[in-house]
Amino acid sequence: MVTDREVLRAAAEAVRALMRRRQAAQQLRSDGGWAPPDPELLALGIECDEVIYNQRAEATDLADRLAAVLGDAWEP
Repeated sequence: MVTDREVLRAAAEAVRALMRRRQAAQQLRSDGGWAPPDPELLALGIECDEVIYNQRAEATDLADRLAAVLGDAWEP
């Protein structure tokens, strides 16, 4: 479990940065047309925010899902 709010906040920012990079890459491939954000990354970022602000209990697999997206070597 990711219980440290600052680590969770940094992870949420990293997820959003990854989402924006993927969105920009998709826009380049589509000749500059608008590309929607990755819905899974968007949902993961929102989930992190909700846990940070005590709007949702932390899921037992949140750390595993963050590691799958950000990689095991990611550090805040």
